[in-house]
Amino acid sequence: MATSVSPFPDVVTPPSGNVPPHAPRTAAANAPTAAKAPPPAAGTEQKPAFLDAAECAAWLARVPLANVSLAQPMLLRQLNLLHRHELLPGERAAILEALRRPVIEVQADAANIFAGRPLPLAPPEQAALERTLDLWRMLAQGYQRCFFSVCDEKIERSRNVPALRALLAQRTLAAFADWQVDLCRGEELPDAAYWQQLHRIFAAAERLGVASVAVSDPVRHGATPTSALAAYAECNLLCTTSPYELPPRHMVWVARWARRWGAKLDLLTAPPEDIRNRAVPLWVDLDSDRPPSHAPQPEGNGRWLETTELRKSLAARIALLEQGRAPAKLQLGDDVTQPAAAQLLQRVLQRWCEGGAKRCEERRAGTGACRVVAGFAAVHFQLSGRQAFRAPSRDDAALRREREEFETFGERRHTLQTDFGQDDLQVENWLVTDDWQMVNESATGLCLARPLREGVRIGAGMLTAVKIGSSERFMLACVRWALRGTDDMLQAGIQLFPGEARAVAIRVIDPEETTATWRKGLLLPEIPALRVPTSLVVPAGTFKLERRVQVMIDHQPRMVKLFRVLERGSEYERCSLYAGD
Repeated sequence: MATSVSPFPDVVTPPSGNVPPHAPRTAAANAPTAAKAPPPAAGTEQKPAFLDAAECAAWLARVPLANVSLAQPMLLRQLNLLHRHELLPGERAAILEALRRPVIEVQADAANIFAGRPLPLAPPEQAALERTLDLWRMLAQGYQRCFFSVCDEKIERSRNVPALRALLAQRTLAAFADWQVDLCRGEELPDAAYWQQLHRIFAAAERLGVASVAVSDPVRHGATPTSALAAYAECNLLCTTSPYELPPRHMVWVARWARRWGAKLDLLTAPPEDIRNRAVPLWVDLDSDRPPSHAPQPEGNGRWLETTELRKSLAARIALLEQGRAPAKLQLGDDVTQPAAAQLLQRVLQRWCEGGAKRCEERRAGTGACRVVAGFAAVHFQLSGRQAFRAPSRDDAALRREREEFETFGERRHTLQTDFGQDDLQVENWLVTDDWQMVNESATGLCLARPLREGVRIGAGMLTAVKIGSSERFMLACVRWALRGTDDMLQAGIQLFPGEARAVAIRVIDPEETTATWRKGLLLPEIPALRVPTSLVVPAGTFKLERRVQVMIDHQPRMVKLFRVLERGSEYERCSLYAGD
C-alpha cells in the first residue's frame, strides 16, 4: 500500500463492542422513526477504489463532482465499501478528510433538487433526498467509527491521541448537523435514534475531556477554531429554531448562524445559580433519545447549554440593524437582506435564548374532517362560488377565440382553458378538494393530517381555503408548515386569515409601465375589533410601496394603493392598502 502523509496517528483498535450500533437514519426507510441495522463487520472481501488518502485524492480527480446525479452514487458507493474494509483508524480518518470537502460541495448542489418542495416529493426529488441523507449517514458513520476506536481508556495518551479524539468528535457531530439540515429541507424531523446517537457521542467526548478542545475545520469554519461542543450546540440550536417552518432561503441563513455561533454556548453540569441578566439555557439529557428543551427534568443525565453570550450577540446585531447597518457588515452573510434579517434574528433570539416561542392562543385537541383546497387558482375558484375567472374586459380576438373553443370543446373547455389561462391547465390542482383530519386547533390555526399520497402536493407558503366540518363556506388560509410524519402521514399547520374573503379581479397600474392584465385577487375586510385592516391578497411579486392597483368588485372598479406586506408566502402577498386616486 502506498504511503501517505497523514495528520492522524495510527492507534490500536479496541474491541468491536466499542463500535457504535448505527448512525443517523436515512430517508430510504420512508419513515422518520426507522432505525438502521448495525453496520456490517469490517473485512477485505470488497475493496474500495482507494486505501489511503493519496489514492483517494487521485480517485476524486476523476469524479464528475459538478454532476450531482453521477457524483452522489459514486461517493456513496466508496463510503459504503470503505466502511466494510479493515483499516487502521488513522488511515481511515485521513481518507474521510480527503472526501469531506467534495462531499459537502456535492450535497449543497443536491439540496437544490428537494429543498422547499411541496409534499409528497416527486420521485426525482425523493430520490435526491434519500441519496443525500444516505451520504451524510455514511460520512458520519465513518467518523463515528474512528472516534469510538480511539475512545478506549486503555489507549496510551501518546502520539497526540487527545487531539485526535477532539477532532474526530467534532467531525462526527458536524456531520450530524449537516444531516439534520438536509432532513429538515426535505420536510422531516430527526427521530429518537438521531438524538440518542448525538447525545452518546457528545457524552463520550465530555468523558474523555475533549469536548471543548479547539480544533481546525477549514471546510465549515475557515480559519476560526471550533470544537465538539460547538458542533453539538449547533445541532441543538437548529432543532429549537423549528427550521421546517422557514422558507428555504431563511433556513440556509439559520443553519449558517447556528454553525457560526454554536461556539458561543457554554456547557454547565448544573443550572446557573444567579439567573439575573442571564438567558434561559437549553437543557439536554445525555442519556435520553429526546431533543433539547427549555424545561429541565429532575431525572436523567442533564446538561445546560448556557446562551447568555449568544443573547448579547444577537441583541447587539438586532440593534445595529435597526440603526441601518448592512447585514453583511454584521457577519450575517452576503445574501442576507433586510427587513427579513431583523425578523429572523428576533425569531432565533426568542427560541434560542428566551425560553422558546410562546403560544398567543390556547390549542385544544380537534376532531372531525376538513376539506382543503390548495393553490392560488384553486382558492380563487372556490371562493368565487366555483365561477370561472373572467377578465373585466377582453378584446375582439379573445372573444372570437373563446367562441371557437366553445363550439369545439363545449363549456368545460371554455371555462378551464380560456378563462384561467395556460398556467392553470392542471385541472386537478384547483378542482379537487382534499380530505384531512383535524389534530388540534386554535382560534386562528389548525393542525391537520392526511395520508401522504392521497391528495395534491402541499407545502409551506401555499395559499389554501379550508372548510371545517359541516361549515357552509371555505375560509382563506395559508400553509405555515408541512411535515412528513410517522406511518407515511402528512401533517400541516394552517393559519386562518380573519374575515370572509371575496374573489376579485386586480390589475397593476404604474405610470412608468404598461398597464398589466387582469389577474386573480382576494379581498379581506377590515375587522376593527381585532385591529385588522382591509387587505388584498395578490400574486407573489406584486407588492411595491404605494403601488396603484385597480380592484374590480361586483363590476365596480376601485383604485387602491398597496401600503405594507402583512403576510408573504411562496405564491402570494397579503397587503394592507388605502384608497388611491
